[in-house]
Amino acid sequence: MPWLDLARYADSNGFQADQLRDSWAFRDWVIKSMNADQPFDQFVIEQLAGDMLPEATVEQKIATGFHRTVTCNVEAGVHPEQNRVNQVFDRVNTTGTAFLGTTLECAQCHDHKYDPIDQEDYYRLFACFNNTPLEVKNTAGVTWDFYGPAMDLPLPAEKERTRRQLQRQIAAFEQERDELKQKQLAGYQSWLDSLAAAPEESLWQSLIPEHVSTEGQEQIRVLDDGSVLLTGPVPDKALYTALLPLPAGTITAIKLETLTHDDLPGRGPGRGDPVRNNFVLHNFQAPQRFGNEPDQPVPFLRAFADFSQSRWDVSGLIDNDPKSGWAIAPQFSLDHWAVLVLSQPLQSNGSTSLEVTLDQHFGSGRNIGRFRLSAFLGSPEQLELPEEIRQLAQTKDRNKKQEDELREFYLSQDSDLARLDKRIQQVEKQLKAVQPDTTLVMVEMDEPRQTHILERGEYLHPAEPVEPGLPKIFGNPDALNPPNRLGLARWIASEQNPLLARVTVNRWWTELFGQGLVKTLEDFGTQGEPPTHPELLDWLAAELMENGWSRKQLLKTIVLSDAFGQSAAATPELLKRDPANELFARGPRFRMKAEMVRDNALAISGLLSDKMHGPPVMPYQPDGLWRSIGRNQPKWKMETDEDRFRRGIYIIWKRDAPYPSLMNFDAPDRTACVAQRPRTNTPLQALTLLNDPAFGEMSLGLAVRMLQADGSSDETRLREGFRLCTSREPVERELHVLQRLLTQERQLVASQPELIKQRMSLKQPGFPLNWDNDRELAIWFAIANALLNLDETMTQG
Repeated sequence: MPWLDLARYADSNGFQADQLRDSWAFRDWVIKSMNADQPFDQFVIEQLAGDMLPEATVEQKIATGFHRTVTCNVEAGVHPEQNRVNQVFDRVNTTGTAFLGTTLECAQCHDHKYDPIDQEDYYRLFACFNNTPLEVKNTAGVTWDFYGPAMDLPLPAEKERTRRQLQRQIAAFEQERDELKQKQLAGYQSWLDSLAAAPEESLWQSLIPEHVSTEGQEQIRVLDDGSVLLTGPVPDKALYTALLPLPAGTITAIKLETLTHDDLPGRGPGRGDPVRNNFVLHNFQAPQRFGNEPDQPVPFLRAFADFSQSRWDVSGLIDNDPKSGWAIAPQFSLDHWAVLVLSQPLQSNGSTSLEVTLDQHFGSGRNIGRFRLSAFLGSPEQLELPEEIRQLAQTKDRNKKQEDELREFYLSQDSDLARLDKRIQQVEKQLKAVQPDTTLVMVEMDEPRQTHILERGEYLHPAEPVEPGLPKIFGNPDALNPPNRLGLARWIASEQNPLLARVTVNRWWTELFGQGLVKTLEDFGTQGEPPTHPELLDWLAAELMENGWSRKQLLKTIVLSDAFGQSAAATPELLKRDPANELFARGPRFRMKAEMVRDNALAISGLLSDKMHGPPVMPYQPDGLWRSIGRNQPKWKMETDEDRFRRGIYIIWKRDAPYPSLMNFDAPDRTACVAQRPRTNTPLQALTLLNDPAFGEMSLGLAVRMLQADGSSDETRLREGFRLCTSREPVERELHVLQRLLTQERQLVASQPELIKQRMSLKQPGFPLNWDNDRELAIWFAIANALLNLDETMTQG
C-alpha cells in the first residue's frame, strides 16, 4: 500500500467526471516485483523510464504506469494543454517526493531566497517529462475524454490462439464479402433505372369490390375511394368476404388499409369500443378466382405493417394459427396499413379476381369498421424502400456521397450479403470476448517538445527555454546521459544520488516502527525534521546499496534486530523520557493501516481469499454512492464469490468516492502522491467495525469458526475467538467479561427473536461458511463483533 500511495495509484481519472480506466496491471507489477525482490534500483528505473530501455519488455513498459496514474481533468472548459502541463507538474513533484524526499513544487512558480533548487532547476527536470503525448481526445464540442496511451496486455496462449483464429475467420469472411459485393453490383444500374422510372405510388392500384358480404347484420357501403364501411349492429365476431377484380399485370403484394370514419365509434378503425377502438384480425386469405374454375390459393411470403400491437404482430395474418393475428392497441383512432408480400408473383390478364376473407373471431366486437384493399404491380424490393432512397434514385445530378448511399442500400437488400454480415457480426462478438485487457503506459514522442520556464507556473506564459538536466545542487546540471527521462532515472538510481537509498530505508523503517528516523518522510530538506539517528540512517542506506539493492535482505536485517524485537510495553520512566518513542527504546505499537484492518478481520474470520492479481474487485458497499458523483458513472456490482473477500489492495479505487471503510481509517483519495498517511483515532472507526455490513459478515465468519472450535464448551469457543483476534490467551478478567456478554446475548435473542433474521441477513450471496443453527450463530455473532472491534485486534505490536 505505501508504494501505491506514493504512485497515487487509482482506477479512475479523478476530478468531477472521475471515469474509470484500466491501470491494474501496474498494481500487479508492483506486487510481483516486491515478491520477487527485484533490485530496488531497477525497480525505480523501470517505473520512471522502462519504456525507454533498450528492447523494453512488456513488464518494463507496464512499470511506467507509475507516472500514468496521474489524475486527468476532462471537465468541459479545461484546455487540454493546461491539463497536460498540470500532469507534468505532478510527475515532477511526485518524482521529488518518492525518490528524493524533496519538495520540488516550491520552485514551480518562482525562486525562493533560501531554497537551493531554483525555478530553472525545476524546469530542467520538467523537460525530462515533457515529451509524452496528450492523454485526452476531443469527442464533441468542448468535451474531451481520456483515452491513453495504453498498451494491450498479453493473453494466455490458448486465448491468443483463439483470438488469431477468429481474426483469420473475419479476414476470410470480409474477402468473401468483397467478392460477393462486386458480383451483386452487376445489377445495380438496372435496379436504379427501375426506381427512377416508376415511383411507388404509381405501382399501387386500388381494388374496387364487386361484392362484399358478412355473416352478420352489418350495413355495408362501398365509398368513392374504394373503401368498404360497415355500420349498424356490431356482432361479437365477424367474417368479411370481398370479391375484387384484378388489374392486368404482375401483382407482387396486397395492401390492407384499416381506416377511420366519423360514423364509427370513436372514429374507429375498430367497432367494438368508442375509446379503445381496437380490432383483432386473425387471418387473411385471398384465393384467385378464374370465372367458374376452382379457386387457386395465393400463398404469402411475409407481412409488414406501419404498427403492430405487442404480442399481436402482423405476421399472424399469414401463419395459419387461429390464436394469432394483427391488432393495433394503443394506437387507436388512427389509420393503419399492412402489406402482404406474395410468395410468387401473380399474373393477371384483367379477367381474374381475388376473393379476400377477413376472419375476426376475438370477440367483444373487435372488428374492422372500414377497410380498403390495393394491389402492387412492381418488384417486391420497392415495397419497403425508404423515402429518402426513392428521392435519391430520382435525383439526376447526384454527388459521390449520395451515390455511395444508394449503392450501400442496394447491397444491404441482398440476402446472401446479409447472411454473411450476420456471420461476421457473430465472429466479431466472439472476438470481443477474447480481446486483451489494456494498461496505461508512458510513451515518448518522436519529436521532443521545447521546454520553457513558465512564469508563475502558467502554461500561457513561457519564458526562457531550458534543456533536460539536474538541479545544480546535485552537481553538473548536464550530467544526465542521455539527457532525457531515462538518463534521469539512471541518475536517481545511481550511487551519485545521495538521497534515494536514505529516503527509501527511512520509509521502510517507518512501516516497521510506525515512525521514521526522519519523521518527515516527504521532506529531507532544511524544512524537514533532522534524523534522530543519522549514523543508523547512513548505515542502512549503505547496506541497501552494497547488498544489490535487496529489499528483503534489508527488511530481514531490521526485523531480526534487537531494536525491533523489544517489548512494546512502556514503563513510566520511558514514557517520561521519550513519550513518542523517537529514540526507539521500546518496540513499535501502532494501529494497522486501513487495508490491513480489513484484511486482518477477513483472515481472522476465515474468509480471506488468497487469490492474487487481476482487475479490481467490488466488495460490499452501500447503494448509490457512485451515482452522486461524476458523469456516466458505472454501477457498483458487489462480488458474489471469493472476490468479495480479497485483500484490500485489490478493491477498486475511485478517487471521488473511495471505498468508505478505508477512508474512515485514514486511506488517502490518491489524487496526489502521499508519503505518509495520518493516523487518527475516531469514534467513526469503532462504528465502522461494529456496523459496516462488510465487517458484520466477517463477524459471522468468526462466529462460525468459534462454534466449530474443538470442544463444545463456551469457554473453549471464547478462548478460540480471543486467540484468533489477539494472538494470545485471555486472562481471567477478560474471559469473565466475554462470558458475561455471552449470557446477555442469549437473553437478548430469547426476548427478541427477530434479531436472528436481522443478523443472518448480513450474509451476502456467496458466503462460504455454514452453521446449521441460526439462533446460536446470531448469539455468537455479537461476541465476534466485539472481538473484532478490540483495539488490540487492529494494533501492530
